[in-house]
Amino acid sequence: MTIEADQAEGLVSLERGELDRTIFSDPEIFERELTTIFARSWLFLCHESQIKKKGDFFEAAMGRDNVLVVRQRDGSIKGLLNTCAHRGNAVCRAEEGNAKNFMCTYHGWTYDLSGELVGVPGLEELYHNQMPAAGLKQVAQLDTYRGFVFATMDAHAPPLAEFLGRTGRVSLDFIAAQGDMEVVPGIQKFIVPCNWKFAVDNLFDWYHPQITHLSAFQTGLLPATPDATGATMKTAGVLSPDGDDMQFPGGVVSGDAGDQLVFVDVYGHAISGPTVEAIGDFGGMIDHSWRNRPEAIEQLGSMALRSFGHANIFPTCWITPPFNQLSLRIPRGPMETEIWWFTFVHKDASPEQRAAAVSGAIHAFGPAGFLEQEDGENWAQSTLQTRGASSKLIPQVLSMNLGRGRVVNDQDGIDPPYIECSINEHAQLWTFVAWQEWLRDSSWSELRDRTVPPEVL
Repeated sequence: MTIEADQAEGLVSLERGELDRTIFSDPEIFERELTTIFARSWLFLCHESQIKKKGDFFEAAMGRDNVLVVRQRDGSIKGLLNTCAHRGNAVCRAEEGNAKNFMCTYHGWTYDLSGELVGVPGLEELYHNQMPAAGLKQVAQLDTYRGFVFATMDAHAPPLAEFLGRTGRVSLDFIAAQGDMEVVPGIQKFIVPCNWKFAVDNLFDWYHPQITHLSAFQTGLLPATPDATGATMKTAGVLSPDGDDMQFPGGVVSGDAGDQLVFVDVYGHAISGPTVEAIGDFGGMIDHSWRNRPEAIEQLGSMALRSFGHANIFPTCWITPPFNQLSLRIPRGPMETEIWWFTFVHKDASPEQRAAAVSGAIHAFGPAGFLEQEDGENWAQSTLQTRGASSKLIPQVLSMNLGRGRVVNDQDGIDPPYIECSINEHAQLWTFVAWQEWLRDSSWSELRDRTVPPEVL
């Protein structure tokens, strides 16, 4: 049975902080997500630094659609669906590169950089000099924000800047405000057997590191250092290899009120994590000096400037500013998610700085990353348990600090709506509340109105 709009009601309860577990594995819900979310939302495709020259292209995913993001001869950018107008075969098999045209390997139909059909074998003899079809289909809208390229398949979607809102723009400013940033060549890609929403949920979760990532901390790869809150692992009975109590940055175990900042906004965008004061420099791994740049102060505003991160531009674009990375959680099936990692460095970074960025990207996240290997096991198990006849009837609980998160709206409109509190699940819950509204397939005006954050979360 196909999921209809009225059936989307009741899957998420803001009042109880509960989710219906079936949303993580039900194939009908997944199919509806592809239509009501991924075929409508603005989705991140790539960064302009990846397509600098005319003819440069990058293949991106928009739901199940593959899109070629191509730098045109006039310097503009187009998004072309990578499917031949003849039999539907991909016209490009490479994930990125430079081309003068795109030729389908099935019958040789050839398209120029703008997607116009310019070559058909046997045009005179077989088609009597009548060009048989139009060119490659384009995305409905494509736009950029400070070098970040987004597109939507919905011609009626609001402009990108409006869709991003203050929270989405600040999320990208966490990287852009650091200067002239560019993507390190090579995108890490791998698949986790989990629902995409578990991977999104986790980026806001500051409750899990002391348990999930204990191994990573014990290796010494990540520092276990005193923090502003004095939170320790003693309450969990966990000791470091030398027998001392382990301490983790950011009040991971038991933070003081006010050591976390949460931003929630229309369409489901959110940012959540410790304050810069609470997290410190993470054992010397993080350089916060860019936050003193006049551009950063102007772009971010006073409250966002204090935020460590993490940010999610709904539905699946995660920005982690401490490590200058952006991740996509691409849905491949109800129980399969492909993870992409983009790593940014300053254009003038030294070879040593670039090498350090790449090393950190490889060892923290990605297929060889200590953190994501541990996270992936949790996501896979959590997804699997939603299929049990009895297990799927147990509500998923997101009630930490429920009803106590006062949302502050900046009267000057500089800072996004925010909550100051200790460790919480506000961003996760808000993401699912907005997700339910997207699933209803409301008009854009209704969707915006119904995802205005309440006074209290």
